[in-house]
Amino acid sequence: MTSEEFNAWADKYNLSIEQAAKVLGTSRANGFKYANGSRPVSKAVAYGAEAIDLLAQKESLKLIQKRLA
Repeated sequence: MTSEEFNAWADKYNLSIEQAAKVLGTSRANGFKYANGSRPVSKAVAYGAEAIDLLAQKESLKLIQKRLA
């Protein structure tokens, strides 16, 4: 996953970078580093994003809301 893909994923779910990082189980700092390209997106984070994308839209939104709570 590239930084552009990370940002597009966050945009797809209307998440800030900080929220996307929380949903994907990484730190706020790493989220911003992934977003600006100063650090490669970890495989675990990329796989997490892919797994959420595989869920039905209703289920993915439910999971995202749960992780943001």
